[in-house]
Amino acid sequence: MTINELQDHLMKEIKNLTKDMYITDSQGEFTELKGYLQSADAKALSGRGAADADEGMEQPGEKYFPYFVVRLDKVEYRKKEAENANQAHIFVEFSICNSNSDRKGFYTLSAVLEKVIGRFQNDSLLGPFWCERAMAAIFHKEDEFPYCRGELEMFWNLPDIEIGDVS
Repeated sequence: MTINELQDHLMKEIKNLTKDMYITDSQGEFTELKGYLQSADAKALSGRGAADADEGMEQPGEKYFPYFVVRLDKVEYRKKEAENANQAHIFVEFSICNSNSDRKGFYTLSAVLEKVIGRFQNDSLLGPFWCERAMAAIFHKEDEFPYCRGELEMFWNLPDIEIGDVS
């Protein structure tokens, strides 16, 4: 199993967990979270990229909201005799719309984080990977209205890499 597979499993699981939640886009319409892997263009996702000419009045990057990105920060491979298993340090970054007058974006962001945390607190397995129960929810103070941003910090244990015959 590879790190890319862990990221892909996480993205699919988070999409599945949040598909029935009441999440809105910048127009207040019900939508689902869009998931992106680490390679996603952070500049475009943040709304700082240039808008395409055919997007009309839409803000740059707005077509990506609300979204999450599964980002790998660090991977450690340890000897088989080591106390801890091979481990990946993952951040899942969320950006939720907060544009309506009731400003419930923060509550939606909190609910999404709690749902994902609850899932992995109750069942830490995801395919061949398993998550440490210690996690951190991080709320960004520098929110850019009309969006709320936060992250979930997770530590994932990885199965040993099997090396076969190399010809």
